[in-house]
Amino acid sequence: MTGAEYIENSPETQPFWEAAAAGRFVLPWCRQCNKTHWFPRGICPHCLSQQIDWKDSRGEGEIHSFSVNRTGKEPNVLAYVALQEGVVMLTRVIEVDPAAVAIGKKVRVAFRPVEGEAPVPLFTMR
Repeated sequence: MTGAEYIENSPETQPFWEAAAAGRFVLPWCRQCNKTHWFPRGICPHCLSQQIDWKDSRGEGEIHSFSVNRTGKEPNVLAYVALQEGVVMLTRVIEVDPAAVAIGKKVRVAFRPVEGEAPVPLFTMR
């Protein structure tokens, strides 16, 4: 699980995938209520407006909650990451010793392709 499987590549999410392919992390932002949200979609979950723009994000945040799945060949760290923009997203923390992961640790977005698909936003420790 990458944390981005649920983001369908559709016309309404195309700006997200185009930015990801260019190594940029963008978040949907509503022009009507002035709020950022996650996950990418064509309607604002706060006010139901369809006036969505895409704002560049630094992709920095901190671990809000996490779990280590040890059933595969290597441990897999799943985490809720609270971004500086105020949204919380489910993702994976990669390239890290699971023992080093803790609530409040700082993370940064890192795009990685998954099984030949477009790059998805994963996170590394800062």
